[in-house]
Amino acid sequence: MTTISNASIASTVATNLLGEIKLDAEKAKLRESTNTLVAKLHQDKVTVGRLGKNPCAIAFAFHSTLVAGGVTKGTANNYLTTFKNAVATGKPITDWNTQRTNGTKKGGAKGKGKSTLSNLLVKAFNHEDGKSFEALCTNVQKQFFDDAKFDTVYECFIDYLQAEGFEISA
Repeated sequence: MTTISNASIASTVATNLLGEIKLDAEKAKLRESTNTLVAKLHQDKVTVGRLGKNPCAIAFAFHSTLVAGGVTKGTANNYLTTFKNAVATGKPITDWNTQRTNGTKKGGAKGKGKSTLSNLLVKAFNHEDGKSFEALCTNVQKQFFDDAKFDTVYECFIDYLQAEGFEISA
């Protein structure tokens, strides 16, 4: 009976994957349409203004449509910033989350730059309300201290990153 149940679970996982593939294709089509429209606004020299006492009609239409669709005002503000920047620059939107990328894809960063390790670590710490970082710490605790699988905590992190598909030369 366990085999049938496990086979059923595998089938459900495959069905979920098929759904994700379809949604990814739909997302790509929507993003292409979005970027075509953004390019048109840029070409027409449209300026997206601000919200506030006398809001810009374009900013208000964009923002209020998102909020009416269930997006929080704060998130809608972030998306408005990305939209506004994309219309101003004419660059395609690759990511709506301005906190991550300001709406444009960052190319091939190798982890060098002005960011301190603590700035990078706090992002990991805050990811998924700390749950994923806590899970990683629990895994390191288990592998290093409890099971003594590795000689150093550093080796635990290398193992984790390699398991996530990163090529690490230690």
